[in-house]
Amino acid sequence: MSVEESGELPGKPWGGRFSEPTDRDVEAFTESISFDRRLYREDIEGSRAHARMLRRIGLLTEEELEQILSGLDKVAAECADGSLPLRIEWEDIHMHVEKRLVHHAGPAGLKIHTARSRNDQVATDLRLYVRREAGELSKSVEALLRRILLRALEYRNLLLPGYTHTQQAQPISGGYYFGAYAERFLRDRSRLLSVIENTNLSPLGSGALAGSTLPIDREGVARELGFSGVTQNGLDAVGDRDFVADLLHALSLLMVHLSGWAEEWVLWSTREFGLIRLPDRLLTGSSMMPQKKNPDILELIRGKTGRVFSDYGGLLVLLKGLPLSYNRDLQEDKTFLFDAIDQTKACLAMMSLAVEGMRFAEDRVAEVLKGTELLATDIAEDLVRFGMPFREAHAIVGRIVALAARKEVPLEQLSDEDFQSFSDRFPKGYAGTLSLWGSVERRSHAGGPAPRTVSRRIEAIWKDLFGEEPMPGGPLR
Repeated sequence: MSVEESGELPGKPWGGRFSEPTDRDVEAFTESISFDRRLYREDIEGSRAHARMLRRIGLLTEEELEQILSGLDKVAAECADGSLPLRIEWEDIHMHVEKRLVHHAGPAGLKIHTARSRNDQVATDLRLYVRREAGELSKSVEALLRRILLRALEYRNLLLPGYTHTQQAQPISGGYYFGAYAERFLRDRSRLLSVIENTNLSPLGSGALAGSTLPIDREGVARELGFSGVTQNGLDAVGDRDFVADLLHALSLLMVHLSGWAEEWVLWSTREFGLIRLPDRLLTGSSMMPQKKNPDILELIRGKTGRVFSDYGGLLVLLKGLPLSYNRDLQEDKTFLFDAIDQTKACLAMMSLAVEGMRFAEDRVAEVLKGTELLATDIAEDLVRFGMPFREAHAIVGRIVALAARKEVPLEQLSDEDFQSFSDRFPKGYAGTLSLWGSVERRSHAGGPAPRTVSRRIEAIWKDLFGEEPMPGGPLR
């Protein structure tokens, strides 16, 4: 029966060399359609560009091209609405698309694989997919950054304790606190944009590994697909998954930042800290303890971080022992890639909700700040300003801190006499100059927490991300 009569490409595309059909258990073991079907958009996009190129070089007639493009449109519709028949003997998304194309386009569909291998086809699909997903992820990071900047704006005049080693260290503001996370996610965004740039070469035309004897136009296909150029060695290109590793590296660092923040807010939302509150709509309860309100989304962000790390590690282990060029092991790269993308997207969405919904418990923050030693470094630096070597100043202030602890008062409530009992370099009236907010305002250097410095940085980030879109409330002062 002919293709025109059956409406289907018979047998395996590689079956001519074989004397018996593939064992069904082998087919089940080697199939990838169960997970790579999500590449259908990229596979069809690449096939359209490839078909147009075949027409340009005279290997398709105009009628055949029209039949192929119309057939690909029908396959795309089947994939989109879920009616595409999934059969393990068709192995992967590439063969599913080709089989259905032949069904819709007839004999013209048999020509779509001219000058193409599934090796360069999947390499192209993956690059298109990684490029698209990295772009979408960067937009998700931007959405989180928008919420971070709005919180920085809202809390720029709220005094907070800054921590090192989870111990109170120096006074900062809410604007400075949120600004710190803005810097981290800006780096994540930059890494994702770099992934797009580094992925943006087309391997299509590399064939199985050594290209084609046909007069293909690789550059024209690359331009149509939005690539900036073509890969320069087919032996490398069909087995290259560096760009996948680049994305998983970027996602792993992004998850490090999400997880660290989630851990901080899990801690800060406890009764013992009580510095932040999350709305009930973002919390869950206990099946046994009626009083519980649990920040499960933050705990799951922390947990899913390990999952993304495992995806990255799994990919590297997969790649570490592969000889040139393509090996079937590479089929498994997509399981790691897809899972890491899915988990990171979900975590970004949840953290955006948390940032949008959180509130500082300002009464509790004020209570925490009442008995602090946050001005110790300021006092030591003042002694340096008064002419004392820093190491000597450090030792003296340590003894001053011990005195305040014995008196059970914060440093800013010590008297002039208290300070002068440790050094006559403290001028009269010095005690009255100490304040937590004054400490913040004094640190006006680049990268410091002074309100003007923080405001300038918030405005600069906003402008870089959102152009001329005005910040809510107008320019900061």
